[in-house]
Amino acid sequence: MSSDPPVLTEKMFFREAIARAMREEMRENPKIFILGQDVGAFGGSYREFDGLFEEFGACRVRDMPVAEAAMVGVGVGAAAAGFRPVVSITYMDFLMLGFDPLINYGAKLRYKTGGQLTAPVVVKTTAGAKGQGVAHSQCIEAWLMSVPGLKVVAPSTPADAYGLLKAALREEGPVVYVDHKRLFPVAGEVPLSPTIVPIGQAKIRRPGRDLTITSHSYMVRTALEAATLLEAEGISAEVIDLRSLAPLDMDTITESVRRTGALLTFEEGQLTTGVGAEVIVRASEILGPIHFARVGPLPAPVSSNRVLEAACLPDANRVVVAARILQSSKNIAKTQ
Repeated sequence: MSSDPPVLTEKMFFREAIARAMREEMRENPKIFILGQDVGAFGGSYREFDGLFEEFGACRVRDMPVAEAAMVGVGVGAAAAGFRPVVSITYMDFLMLGFDPLINYGAKLRYKTGGQLTAPVVVKTTAGAKGQGVAHSQCIEAWLMSVPGLKVVAPSTPADAYGLLKAALREEGPVVYVDHKRLFPVAGEVPLSPTIVPIGQAKIRRPGRDLTITSHSYMVRTALEAATLLEAEGISAEVIDLRSLAPLDMDTITESVRRTGALLTFEEGQLTTGVGAEVIVRASEILGPIHFARVGPLPAPVSSNRVLEAACLPDANRVVVAARILQSSKNIAKTQ
C-alpha cells in the first residue's frame, strides 16, 4: 500500500509568505504589479513586499500618495484594461474610501458587460487592533461579504497567506485579501513547491466532538487557545478556520455542526450583521434549528489605550465562557 510522499516545507514569517507568493506570481505573469504606500524601496508598511522593488523596479512596484480612492480606482481601471494589479491598503479602515470603484465598478463589471470585461484586481488590506486606535483597528470584512461579484479571503497562517494570495492573483474578478497586523510576525511552515489554496474551502484546524467553533484571520489562534482550555474541562471543541468569507464553505461547516450539535462563531469584527451572524443563519437554513452562540468585541470603537483595547476585544476566556453555556444548553435540551 503506497502513501503520499511528505510535503517539504520551510519555516517563514507570515509577511515573508506574502512576499514569496508575490515574487513567484510576478515572475510568472508580467501583467501583475503593485500599487500602495511605502511598497517600493521600504518594502511595505509591514515589510510584506521586501525585495520586490529591487527585483521588479518602480514600474511594477509603485509608491502612491495617501489617496486610497485614487489607488483603488487606478487598480480597478488597470484590471479592466487587462492588467492584474495588487492594491495595498495599509489600514482596512481606509478601504472605505475606495468602495465606490471597488464595489460599483470592479465587482459589477462582469455583470454590466455580460462577461465581456472583468476586473481581476486584488485589494490587499490589513485589519485588526494593535494599539493604533479607533480609525486604524477595524475589521469590516462582513461589509464586503454582501457584494455580488466580490470575493473575500482572510488567511490565518503563513501557508494560507501564501496559497490564498496565489489563488487571488489568478482570479478573474476582484478579490479582497485581508491580513492582520498581529499575524505578520507569526511563523509557520510553508510548502517549498508552489501551492495554491483554493478560494472557498475552509479548514478544520482542530477536530472535536462537542461543539464547532468557526473563526478567521488572527482570531483562529485565539479560538485554538480556547479549545485547549476547554479540553481541560472535558469539552471537545472543533475549530474551523473559514479562510474564505465570500464564498463561505458551508459544506465543511454544516458537516461539523451535524456531528457536534452546536455552533459558536468567533470574530474580531462587530457582531451586528457580522460574519458569525451570516454563518449561523446559513447553517440554520441547511440544518434547521441549531444550538448556537456568538462571541465578538464590545459594541464600541477600539481605543488606543492598551487596557481599554483589551477590554473591548474578544479573548479566549470569553470563548470558554460562551462554550460552557452553549454546551450546558445543548445537554439540557437532550434531557427534555
